[in-house]
Amino acid sequence: MSPRSAATSATGRRRLATLPVVTALLAGTALTGCGSQGHRSDTVAPTQAPSPSASTGPEDLSAALLTTAQLPAGYVKTVLRDDPPTRSDHPECLTALNSLESARSSRPDAVEARVNFAMSQSGPFLQQVLRRLPGSGARQDLEQAARTLSGCPAFSIGWSDGSTGAEQVVPHGSAGIGDASWHATVTATTGTFTVQETLVLVAVDKTLLVLSDAGSPTAPERSRTLALARTAVSRLR
Repeated sequence: MSPRSAATSATGRRRLATLPVVTALLAGTALTGCGSQGHRSDTVAPTQAPSPSASTGPEDLSAALLTTAQLPAGYVKTVLRDDPPTRSDHPECLTALNSLESARSSRPDAVEARVNFAMSQSGPFLQQVLRRLPGSGARQDLEQAARTLSGCPAFSIGWSDGSTGAEQVVPHGSAGIGDASWHATVTATTGTFTVQETLVLVAVDKTLLVLSDAGSPTAPERSRTLALARTAVSRLR
């Protein structure tokens, strides 16, 4: 899921535009990252693309994911339902965002781990995805996503239930992190409800980091998100 789906995976969120769904879900679970004594939980369920031959397993990647110890006080780990948009007047834009935040990599031998955090029932929400890809796949995926999303200033989105909305992408270029990076502000609106996220992509050797930091109606400070991205990269080295 993704922050966009509800701030979704908060990339649960995803899309940010589904935040109302996520809010209801969080309310029903009292934030799944909290135990009966209110302690933080950082258990991660890694996922893997369908290939048993990857040289590095998902457990290795999951150990590099952020935990609440690296986040601002108040965040807990949570699991949110993913409900990404399914149609758009610019399908390439929709596909690019869904591929980064919601879908699993289709590359052979790709290994993935992800984790989602929330500070409250109304956000902010943070999603981290790590993908270890063969060859130069991490940098290739970053560059492809940056090229596509840089041409997506505004586009419509819609869901299978008939609901509709709009998204905007404002690219900011390199973040100066890792071997290569790119970041943007993504804003999703449905009716009078708006969710905004800072999306950061970083390639470090064979690993692609996708960090989505979302809130409503505006995202947390971009400087904070970039600092979290640097911390995430430091755990990969």
